[in-house]
Amino acid sequence: MKRQKYFMFFLVGFVLSAVAIAYPTKKASAHGDDSQFIAESSLLAGLAPGAVFPFIDTTPHKIAQAHIAITDSTSDCHAGAAPPDNIKILVGQAGVALVSVMDKTTNTGISTTPGECVFHVTINAGQAGVPNTVTDIVVLNGGSSALTGINTVTASATVKVGEATADWHQHGHNAGVGNSN
Repeated sequence: MKRQKYFMFFLVGFVLSAVAIAYPTKKASAHGDDSQFIAESSLLAGLAPGAVFPFIDTTPHKIAQAHIAITDSTSDCHAGAAPPDNIKILVGQAGVALVSVMDKTTNTGISTTPGECVFHVTINAGQAGVPNTVTDIVVLNGGSSALTGINTVTASATVKVGEATADWHQHGHNAGVGNSN
């Protein structure tokens, strides 16, 4: 009888734990508000010259902050020496405004392969030339040939899930690269 009692106690505890895990009382958040943290990474091998890759699209929700890292070639891989040769990172809202955020200040000087360099940038919506509304992180091959296996992009972002862009229905209309800086 004692054995059955312990078994039932264990079974009830197990079921209650499973229910507690399955139904959290609050959304997980990096900032204690209605935000979600996302992270993505991709190889860019084969991205054609002039082609764009919509790497992260959170439409209709806004990105408050993002950290983006890429590997690309450069003529000089010393911190602050040169911007990426091929890859351009554009942030903002497709069809509205996309701006380039990688330049010589984003060169970290990190390299283990000759001709390859790591670039990092942190963006905040509405600061340092970044549009107030950011829903897209786009990779543009600005070079004259397809990208190879050494080219990568990684980003993490805090997305405001409680806020939606007022003009999200326009996403995709007039979304050409000509709208970027």
